[in-house]
Amino acid sequence: MHPDHGQGRVAVAVVTGAGRGIGAGLAAALSARGHHLVVTDVDAAAAQATADALDGPATAMPLDVRDPSAHRAVALAAAGIGDVTVWVNNAGVLTTASVWESTDEEVTATFEINTLGVVHGCRAAVEVMRRGDVLNLVSLSGLGPTPGFATYGASKAAALSYSQALDIELASVRRPIRVRALCPDVVDTSLVSKVAHRPSAALLFTGTRLLSVDEVVDAGMGMLGSHRAMRTVPGWRAALQRTSAALPGFARVAVPLVARMGERRRLSR
Repeated sequence: MHPDHGQGRVAVAVVTGAGRGIGAGLAAALSARGHHLVVTDVDAAAAQATADALDGPATAMPLDVRDPSAHRAVALAAAGIGDVTVWVNNAGVLTTASVWESTDEEVTATFEINTLGVVHGCRAAVEVMRRGDVLNLVSLSGLGPTPGFATYGASKAAALSYSQALDIELASVRRPIRVRALCPDVVDTSLVSKVAHRPSAALLFTGTRLLSVDEVVDAGMGMLGSHRAMRTVPGWRAALQRTSAALPGFARVAVPLVARMGERRRLSR
């Protein structure tokens, strides 16, 4: 059974960065709900593999989220299949380094993918959606200072601000499109494993554990159709991030101490 989409048209969901990890998990969950999935990834073969593994109908498309015209092409293709009722901006990159050690390429790619990728995706989605949900995968790092992740955290903070502003703008003109921002803590994915060997990744290991992909997928799916515009997972970690942002003098002393604890945990892995 397909979700309620009206006039006998199939409900379509678009997921970016769906070749693996959280994106692939969200694609599978949306497919189980009856959506026709448009699975996108910069790695076309990975997108196709995810699409092939789904139980329901799916279309795989390559997508470099830095390209606004490519987003529009995906949006038009999805709208040609049916009613686009869910659009998930999941694609992202993770880099860790002190500010003075970050390369020009890392800084540019981080903002182009994590921030502009969300912006371009939202704009393309709004152009073709009549109603439904845009779900943006953000991060707890967007809520407060993250030494070692200054560029990454800033890119996510911008994506969060954009998501919240767009949701308000759509509501103000009574367009029935909700924009939802999901801010998880560190998730056990290949993005994390690729940087776990770096001392600059210490803050990744300051929590009690890494979240599973399934936990994040469940949280995201729970936001669809809900009145909850933003969700943090877990909530207590979000409170610490917000406190650091609100009390910068305290954060300047406390956050490096926490990072040293994370470094000990990182080395003991």
